[in-house]
Amino acid sequence: MSISAFSFEGLMIERVIAHKILPKTADKQMTPAKLSNKIIHFKQDAMDTLQLRITEALANKSHGLEMSIRDSDTGSFFSLASSILHSDEQTFIAVTQRLADKLTSSQFSSNAPGGLLAVISGRVGDDALPFIAAIKAETQNGFRTNETNEQITIEYIAELLLTPSQRFYKIGFLAQVASSSTGVAVENHRAFLFDHLMSSTESSKAAGYFYSTFLGMSIEKSSKKLTQDFFENTRKFINTALLDEDSKLELHESLRSELRSKKAIISTSDFSKEHLPEDLKDKYLDFMRLVNFPQHAVSKDIEYIQAKLKRRNKLVFSSDVWVSVPPDKMKDLVQFEESDDNNFTILKIKGKLKSQE
Repeated sequence: MSISAFSFEGLMIERVIAHKILPKTADKQMTPAKLSNKIIHFKQDAMDTLQLRITEALANKSHGLEMSIRDSDTGSFFSLASSILHSDEQTFIAVTQRLADKLTSSQFSSNAPGGLLAVISGRVGDDALPFIAAIKAETQNGFRTNETNEQITIEYIAELLLTPSQRFYKIGFLAQVASSSTGVAVENHRAFLFDHLMSSTESSKAAGYFYSTFLGMSIEKSSKKLTQDFFENTRKFINTALLDEDSKLELHESLRSELRSKKAIISTSDFSKEHLPEDLKDKYLDFMRLVNFPQHAVSKDIEYIQAKLKRRNKLVFSSDVWVSVPPDKMKDLVQFEESDDNNFTILKIKGKLKSQE
């Protein structure tokens, strides 16, 4: 398995239990969850459908993403969930009841409605990795049809869950990807979140009570977001550095090449050593620390900046004149000439004027 790849194919459910999460009372008091004491036993067609819903949701590039595990203390989602990856049935039931109580208290300060908490254990992927999934699902009303030889009737259903078009559910997913003889370790697990409120640019609209308070996970440290931060903050540093324009163009090209390369990780230290002039190395590292970018290497995932890496370079001047250059061709096609007048920039462009639009 690569450093960033994770397949949700072949997801197999072994246990399912559901607890009812109740909304606050009219006078804003917490209502304890209604807890189950037994595992649910689905028919095969229902089990297949549930497995498909989870697989499709977590593999959704717009609303599903990998998370960082922030909280691992006793009583955290990570601590509780990891304790039932290989547990017996009675332990599984008891720990999921604690998770239902945790979700009830986690959403108390929000306006989140009640719903159902389904906790699922099973295995996923070619390596049959053990996982725990926690699904918070809100119910909807709907209808279904019943057919006889003489009539088609419509039956009203008061509480529908997890329909293909339903947007009102969230999934926290924890998979164990390695084992350790020294006990449970965060680094041996990977965590994922599905929330329909998220966008492909990792919007802050995702329900904080669920992913942050309940799951104890962080969106801000995901590999997609960190790669985006690395790109945007390094560009900002280059643009404000005391360098001539040719040197800046060269550094921008180096940044784009670094992100398009087959390297699985990125780090500020490596970029500084490989691309920056000596007098800017420490300044760059200090700048990245100030914007709270990690000092260690991080997994690279260019999904959020893919369009920018392919987009033509645009040179914008103070007079609102701009020049567009094909990606990766800046150094070959454009040169900056020295000018004694700060109000003018002299460009040398390879090629003849072909058209004017």
